[in-house]
Amino acid sequence: MQKNKQRGERPQMHRYKPSKIPLFIFWAILAVILFLIRYAVNLIEKLIPFSVNYILMPMWIIAALFCLLVLPFYFIRSYFTVSSKEVTAFTGLFFTMRHFMPTSAIKSPLGSITGLNFVVLNALGARLLIPFMSRRDAMEISAIVNSSIRNRERKED
Repeated sequence: MQKNKQRGERPQMHRYKPSKIPLFIFWAILAVILFLIRYAVNLIEKLIPFSVNYILMPMWIIAALFCLLVLPFYFIRSYFTVSSKEVTAFTGLFFTMRHFMPTSAIKSPLGSITGLNFVVLNALGARLLIPFMSRRDAMEISAIVNSSIRNRERKED
C-alpha cells in the first residue's frame, strides 16, 4: 500500500452507470398518469365550456420532452466510481456535480439497498446516494466498500 502512494498510483477504480430499468418504469408511470388525466377529463368534458385540448396538449408536450430528453440525458450523464479509497458520484443534467466520499469516512457498511437498488453510504456528517443501480452492480459496490472497511479495521487493530 505504501508503494502505491510513493509511485503516485491510484487504487483500481470501478465505474458504474445507472440501470435503464428505472427509466422505463418512470416512462410507464408517466404514461399511466397522463392517460388517467385524459380519462378524467373525458368524463367531465361536457361540463367544461371550452376545449380541453388547450389544457392537455401543453401537458402532453411537456411530458414528452421530459420523457424523451430530460430523463435519458440524466441516465446517460450519470456515473459512479468506487475504489477501496473513495466513492464518487457524477450526476446532473446540464452541469455535472461531483459528490465525493472517502471510504475511510464510512463507519458502517452500506446503509440500505432498496427495491430499486439504491446504494446509500453513510459516514459521520455525510451521506452519498448512488441511485438506480442494477442488483449485480449494487452487490459489487457493497463488496468493495465492505472489503475496504474490513481492511482498515484490521490495520487499526
